[in-house]
Amino acid sequence: MKILYTSDIHANPGHLYSMLSAAVAEAVAAVIIGGDIVPHYLPEAGTVGVLSAQANYLKKVFIPAVRDFKKRSKATVYLDLANDDFICNRKVLQDHDSEHINLLHSQKHKLTDHVDIIGYMVVPPTPFYRKDWEKPDSQMMPYAPGNIVTLDGFTSISGQLVETFIDLATDDTIENDLARLSESIDRPFIFVAHSPPYQTPLDVLDNGLHVGSISIKRFIENWSRKGLLIAALHGHIHSAPYRSGSIQTVIENTVCINPGQNEGRGSNLRYVILELKDRQAPPQVRIIYEPE
Repeated sequence: MKILYTSDIHANPGHLYSMLSAAVAEAVAAVIIGGDIVPHYLPEAGTVGVLSAQANYLKKVFIPAVRDFKKRSKATVYLDLANDDFICNRKVLQDHDSEHINLLHSQKHKLTDHVDIIGYMVVPPTPFYRKDWEKPDSQMMPYAPGNIVTLDGFTSISGQLVETFIDLATDDTIENDLARLSESIDRPFIFVAHSPPYQTPLDVLDNGLHVGSISIKRFIENWSRKGLLIAALHGHIHSAPYRSGSIQTVIENTVCINPGQNEGRGSNLRYVILELKDRQAPPQVRIIYEPE
C-alpha cells in the first residue's frame, strides 16, 4: 500500500493543489494530512473576520478541491484541523466526513485489512493566541522545559472568539487523552499526531530548543515496544528538518516523521511516500518535493 503524507499545508495556499496532484501522479491508496490545513493568510479575513474567512476557505476551496481529487483518484483521504485552524469550523469538514474525507482526531479508522490509523491533533501550550487545540502535556510536565508559552488567548468553540486561559493544574491533558485513546488499540496501527515527540530531530526550533510533546513520545515508546505501532506521522514544527537535518527518526522500533515546511529556505514542500508492505515491518520512506 502506498501512502502520501504531509502536514502544515497552511504555509502556502498552492500546497493543497500540488499535494493532490502528487497523490494522483504517485497513484497512492491513501492521503494523510497531519493538521493545519487552512492557509496562514486569507485576504478576506480583514473584512469578514478570521473565523468566517477560514469557514469560507473550507467550503469554497478545500472541499471542492478534495471532491475534484476524488474524481481522479480512488485514494482515501484522512485529515483534521490543528492548532492554526479554528475548531468552530470543523463542522464544515464533519458535513463531509466519511464521504470525501475521514476526520482523524481521537478516531480510529481501518486503513487496511490488518492496519488501523489513529489520530490526535492537540498540542502542548504554544506562544500563539489560538488555543482551540492546546492542552497541558501532563500535570507533572505541562510543556517542554524551557519552552516559551502563552497561557491566555482565544477559543472559538462557541462560534465566536472568546478569551480563555489554559489551566496548567487541570487533569484535561494530552497524557490522559492518549490513555483513553489507548483503550481502542487492538492491532497494528499508524499514529498521526500534529505535535512531534519531544527531544527528537522532529521538534527542534531554529534556536535549538525542543518543544514537542513528552506524552506523545511516551505513547510512541509504549506502543512500539508492544510491536503494534508501525509509524508515527507529525508536523507542527516547520523548521525542525532544516535545523536537525532530518525528517525522520526512530523511537524504539517505530519510524517517526515530520516533513517540515520550506518557509523562505529555497526548497519546496516535502511529501513523504510511505510504502506499507508488511504490517510487522517498518514502511519504506521516500521523499518527494513540490514541483517548481
